[in-house]
Amino acid sequence: MPISLEELPGVEIVHYASEDALVWSRANQVTVEARGERRRFHLPNPGWRALASMSRLARRAARLDKCNAFPVFEDGRVVALVAIRLGQVYRVDVRTGEVTPTLTLRNCRNVLHQSICVTPKGYLYFGEYGTNPDYRPVPVYRSRDGGRSWELAHEFPARSIRHVHGCFWDPYGQRVWVATGDGKGEAYMLSADEELGDLRFFGDGSQDYRTIFPMFLEEAVVWGMDTDLARPHLCRLDRATGELTKLRTFPGPVWYGKALSDGWHVLATATEARPGTSDDRAHLFVSRDALDWHEVFVADHDGLPKKLFKSGVISFADGPQSSAEFYLSGEALRGMDGRSFRCSLTALTREGRDVQPGRLRQVRQRRRAPEPFSVG
Repeated sequence: MPISLEELPGVEIVHYASEDALVWSRANQVTVEARGERRRFHLPNPGWRALASMSRLARRAARLDKCNAFPVFEDGRVVALVAIRLGQVYRVDVRTGEVTPTLTLRNCRNVLHQSICVTPKGYLYFGEYGTNPDYRPVPVYRSRDGGRSWELAHEFPARSIRHVHGCFWDPYGQRVWVATGDGKGEAYMLSADEELGDLRFFGDGSQDYRTIFPMFLEEAVVWGMDTDLARPHLCRLDRATGELTKLRTFPGPVWYGKALSDGWHVLATATEARPGTSDDRAHLFVSRDALDWHEVFVADHDGLPKKLFKSGVISFADGPQSSAEFYLSGEALRGMDGRSFRCSLTALTREGRDVQPGRLRQVRQRRRAPEPFSVG
């Protein structure tokens, strides 16, 4: 098998994973496992949402499974979480359990996975990701104090973009990159210094610059196009010249990806709702250099109406992980919906041999009882 997957029972979304910590959620319940301890927190879940949250299908239709949980570290320990759910940003104190509202979003329930970044100074950045039908101004927020407070770091003018796909730290250029979307004239890559000054825009607003997760190389920035309006390609932006080169195509829009600590890269395509934009499968690819990609896994969409129950998506967890152990979560995919997995690339994949993509039969379930679940 080119890749092995081991299920984590009871885990809906893995948000962060490293040797020191694991952060995961199910509905409004967020769990932190660190240094042999496990702590569980409940984000507000008012009114009818508590009842609806008891059903995975209802959570999916009402988007009650969606939240963000980004850890804040001090002296190598997780001391807090920045959590985003139902349009509210919270700071969760891991030591006391206190859940404190810190920011109300303008036009956004939560942001995309892996779209919050932290800089060497400890600044946190994220931008609003919402439908924004009126094309109101789109803010990018910054916290200088570990999520205790937030300030407006940048604002895209009204009618310029629909939303921000994410903020990302570039370890080679020592800069923050911001990806925007979605439609014609709205997709750009913005590069800025750590204070979000010295703004540099890349792109012409076309779908070529529409991405959810850029990957940073020493000489280039690389991404898969997140588009259902054009054929998705792998794109390479040369750092020295600013020239964009379109390379291979993918069988569907590329949503999420991840650079692993031992030089490997992974990315996955999604099954978009717009007809003809994908083959109704999520495809997982791996690469040693972020340029030459090989498919190692496919999963079928589960067949439920996408407008209500969402596209089929594979997402990855934040945090330093290697090809021997990394984490992903599935949504609206047959046998993977609302489930998360610990993954490993096998020797066959590491040696670069031609492999046939695996199917869901490769999933192995870890033998332990699921964690108790409540929605209070």
